[in-house]
Amino acid sequence: MKKTPPPIWVDRLLEFFCSERFLEEVEGDLYEWFLRRVEKQGLRKARWFYFFDAITYLRLFRLKTLKEMQRNNNKLYLNYLIIAIRQFKKNLWHSSLNVFGLAIGLLSTIFISIYVLDELSYDRFHQDHEKIYRLVNHDPVNGYKGDATPSPWKLYLEPAFPEIEAYTRLGQDIVLVNKGDQNFLENDFYWAESNFLTFFSFDIISGDPTTMLTEPNSVVITKDIALKYFNKLDVVGEQLPIKVYDGNQDFLMKVTGVIENIPGNSHLQFDLLGSISSTKDMYAEFERYWGLNWLKSYVKINDHSSLEEIDKRLPEFFETYRGEGSSEYSHIIFQPLDEVRLYSNDIGGEIAKGNLTYVILFACVALLILVASAINYVNLVTAKSGQRGKEIGMRKVLGARRSQIVRQVYVESFFQLILSLILAYGMAFLLLPVFNQIVGKDMLVSDLLSIQVSLVIAVAVVLILIFSGAYPALILNRYRPIDSLRGTQKNVLGNRSATRKVQVFFQFTIGVFLICCTLVVIRQVYFLSSFDKGFNTEKLINIPVDDRTLQKKLMVIKDRMSQVPGVESISATGEALPSAMNNTWGFEWYGKDSEEQASINVISIDYDYLSTLETELIEGRNFSQSLSTDSTQSVLLNESAFRMTRWKELNGQKVDVGDSERTVIGVVEDFHYNSLHENVAPNVYVLAGPGTRISPDNLVIRLNANATSGTIDAIDRVWGDFSDQPLAFAFVEDAFQDLYLAEQRFVKLIIGFAIVGIFLTILGLLGLVSYLAERKSKELSIRKVLGASQREILWKFGGQFGGVFLVSLLVALPASWLIMERWLQTFAYSINMNAVILLSASAIALVITLVTIGGQALKVAYNNPVKYLKDE
Repeated sequence: MKKTPPPIWVDRLLEFFCSERFLEEVEGDLYEWFLRRVEKQGLRKARWFYFFDAITYLRLFRLKTLKEMQRNNNKLYLNYLIIAIRQFKKNLWHSSLNVFGLAIGLLSTIFISIYVLDELSYDRFHQDHEKIYRLVNHDPVNGYKGDATPSPWKLYLEPAFPEIEAYTRLGQDIVLVNKGDQNFLENDFYWAESNFLTFFSFDIISGDPTTMLTEPNSVVITKDIALKYFNKLDVVGEQLPIKVYDGNQDFLMKVTGVIENIPGNSHLQFDLLGSISSTKDMYAEFERYWGLNWLKSYVKINDHSSLEEIDKRLPEFFETYRGEGSSEYSHIIFQPLDEVRLYSNDIGGEIAKGNLTYVILFACVALLILVASAINYVNLVTAKSGQRGKEIGMRKVLGARRSQIVRQVYVESFFQLILSLILAYGMAFLLLPVFNQIVGKDMLVSDLLSIQVSLVIAVAVVLILIFSGAYPALILNRYRPIDSLRGTQKNVLGNRSATRKVQVFFQFTIGVFLICCTLVVIRQVYFLSSFDKGFNTEKLINIPVDDRTLQKKLMVIKDRMSQVPGVESISATGEALPSAMNNTWGFEWYGKDSEEQASINVISIDYDYLSTLETELIEGRNFSQSLSTDSTQSVLLNESAFRMTRWKELNGQKVDVGDSERTVIGVVEDFHYNSLHENVAPNVYVLAGPGTRISPDNLVIRLNANATSGTIDAIDRVWGDFSDQPLAFAFVEDAFQDLYLAEQRFVKLIIGFAIVGIFLTILGLLGLVSYLAERKSKELSIRKVLGASQREILWKFGGQFGGVFLVSLLVALPASWLIMERWLQTFAYSINMNAVILLSASAIALVITLVTIGGQALKVAYNNPVKYLKDE
């Protein structure tokens, strides 16, 4: 009679729940009952009742105790762990390669995760941050957007829009703090509304946030400032002498509160907050003046309010309070607080801006590197699993079930994953200071262990564990014990060469993609640093003169400094180099459409400005000291402004700037005041004396070839004759380079992670190729004995990767082209994507591939066949 087995899954349940002391007895009795039912009731009913018989036959005393189950599992898993350690030692080269490659991938993921999470966390620590909006001043006519807003907005917006729950403002000033016999320049001083510290959620150390900024001459300082000036934190009630440059006014300010240092993930960065009520004497005229933008404004909107409804009523608001027709060139953008960091590249202002494109790109790079390291890991684990047929066959003969084989594979994978994770975090702790220096952040060790980062890494590890265990387990479970023990099992990997090629394809694609992106980024950053700005930036320094008393003496200071040896020329101007260009006025010209609205940047210069910058006049003449009318009746336009007028030639054309009609006497070549993210704006150049809105407040000095560090010292001594304030200066070339800090950091990161990606590709190929060389050694040796030449052996071994490499180029090059083209569009001036970049990336990838694969291929081709065939 043919034996009919009962359902296997029921036997598995019995093995799991039934105590080993009774298992054989229970299984024997149940099997007898099963055979009787088969004879009497048939196989189908017998199988059906077998499950119920098993349940009813079990008694509590026959069940495994928890201790017994735990003991058995512990012994089993301990055995798996011992085997994992032995396998690691046995295949030390491949195992170390695997662990190190995966650790590098996890390390990259950790660093990119803390960077991306930090960028996305900006300003989210404030209570009700989802209700807070920054007001952006928008001119729909010329597209200008700025974070500095007209003061009357607060005066009229709050009563006009009941949806506004709260409104606060702050404005920056440069101040001089006197402590003892020393003066300290503080750039991060802000005037703030009385409700500022209740509007935002900065941590308070001492003081009442509801009253800290209520009284005039009150100041709130950060922890670092308290320690700097008082060497203690209990400083409420202390006095701090402060001199404000803009307005030239001295204050004896009372410290009313101390707050924690501002978190790094806040777009608002300040050290001192002065009560804005202290500025009434200096800035009283600003409250009702629409033309000067100084204060940054923030509002908190009610929960049930609609921004769309507010936006619809804004034109009526401007027509009512600013004047008829003002809605055409005046608008307000309500920017969510948590978008200020990453969505402000087109908004003027002094805040440190992030870049959403970089964040997304880094997240993609992290994913690519993690995928590359995971593919390497799965590749090498899978490759080595094919050599364990006899071990698995013996385990099956001794009674090991499929589930136990799977568990063993997962334990071994988990063991190597844990080693990789420990190594990754160890390297992360050591390299964190270097990473901070590159990205310009102050990440802490605690950030590496944060819940968010830990969750990202945990998900990555679990996914890698699932895939790295599932595929080898599937392969090993398909081996027949008899074939495994005889050594005649089919080579599963050989039958799955397509899978291996797909994995190699992904590695090639990631490597080529990263190489191409890196080449584009390097070329663009070099282009930015070397681009002709329209004037000579070499040996040019800029000295800001913010003190209004000094501004009145600016021509005297200029004359004294011009006599310093090493100074070639010197000029006074109303805009620094570089500059955010905040002096924007209305602009009219002959031939302008009456319905056309236009504005222009107004820049005050002197007679020596163009010669000091070494820029050229395209048409007309410069300002002349011999013509007194030039100071009040003449202007210069830059090329962009001249193009805006659509004039063919000058011929004494007149323009109206700020309700003042002037004659255009010349056209200046366009040059850049800002980064190449922006086009050159229309500018008008005027002569202006002290005491006006556009008075010169900067000195630009050109040093000659003989200038030394002593020249700067001599300039400092001249400055000291006029002011007790420290001389602040910057080399213009360095200042322009600072505009591209984000790009410079980006290029360092992308190069670093590209090297990691390429390294992982090499690592994966090296491991896989060395395995294939070992596996194919007998086959290639036989071919060699049968007369195959070394060239044929090389082609046979290395040729299998050629097609995969070409396909990866077809995928990686277009993908990198599209992504980099989009990135380049964020610049007003950029390089052109061309075939040279793609060919260069392909050539680099080809060289790396040939070196990696070629070494093993040559080794195989020149090996002695006897070495591999002597046992046959």
